[in-house]
Amino acid sequence: MRLAILLFTWLMVVHAAVFAAEPAAESDAQKAVRYTAALETNPFASDAKQMRQWMMAWVTDTPDYTVYVCGDLFGPMMKKKHEDVPYGPELLMQQMFGNVAYQIGNPGTHDEVSKQLAGMESLLKVYALVVARDAKARMPYYDNLLAEQKKGSLKAYLTPIIEKKCAKKP
Repeated sequence: MRLAILLFTWLMVVHAAVFAAEPAAESDAQKAVRYTAALETNPFASDAKQMRQWMMAWVTDTPDYTVYVCGDLFGPMMKKKHEDVPYGPELLMQQMFGNVAYQIGNPGTHDEVSKQLAGMESLLKVYALVVARDAKARMPYYDNLLAEQKKGSLKAYLTPIIEKKCAKKP
């Protein structure tokens, strides 16, 4: 009997150690941040389409975060069909993903300028990779934003636009 108790105790300790060693399941919010970062570094990955599909479904369905798409930030992309702009849908989605990733990383922040700016920073990371791969995808509007970013003045450049055109949600 004593051996059975010792064996049972040993099994419980081993069982607890195994479960303690397993990483916690990834939340949808953590997955969204991971996917956003992955797309920022490799928007052409073999699984990029699946990541974007999951992200769009999640961003659309989650009640925890709201992404306001401000058309005034997108320049020529909003004047044409997204499909007529090289990589337009991918860039638009990336702005949304960067916005929500910022919200996840900064809970309780309701500053629209910071959320929109984070989205544009994410978009510009992808845009830079796109034009490095496909020079025909170059757009002067985004080249100008990249130049502002390089000078460290992107926030100063975009803040008046965001405050005037994007801060008031419909």
